[in-house]
Amino acid sequence: MGSGKTTVGRVLSERLRWRFLDTDSLIVARLGLTIPLIFEKYGEDYFRYWESRVLQEIAPEEKIVLATGGGLPTREENWMILSRDFLTVFLRWKLDTLYQRIKNDPERPLLAQHRTLQDLEKLYLARLPFYERASVIIDGDVKTQEEIAEEIIQHANDYGIVP
Repeated sequence: MGSGKTTVGRVLSERLRWRFLDTDSLIVARLGLTIPLIFEKYGEDYFRYWESRVLQEIAPEEKIVLATGGGLPTREENWMILSRDFLTVFLRWKLDTLYQRIKNDPERPLLAQHRTLQDLEKLYLARLPFYERASVIIDGDVKTQEEIAEEIIQHANDYGIVP
């Protein structure tokens, strides 16, 4: 949460001239509810079901930049799809930086359960082993969005994904 996946993803898609997709936005559009309402009415498991379903639907597409929710890569079935069909990137930030970005954001339902920096740290540490599986890990604390996008493009070139 708060790592800049959507913002950097948009910059990256413009540079590559690829389509940008965000799993959270796709779920909101599909269900006609905000993410906090989905969590409130149906619970986190229901939301995670839709994350997996949306990922399965878009995985076969080509030339897309995909931003996922922070919990999506923590399901093994999702990770298998991500690692098979996408260049995976972990935008790593200092935890305090992330906390400052998201602590007052009402659109993040997991903050209701993880209000303090210590609670958020527990969630982050639980997810970290999944994030560290990424093909590319970029430390964002000292880079602009444009620099991060450029670094991703360089890695995509190394992998032969973009010319």
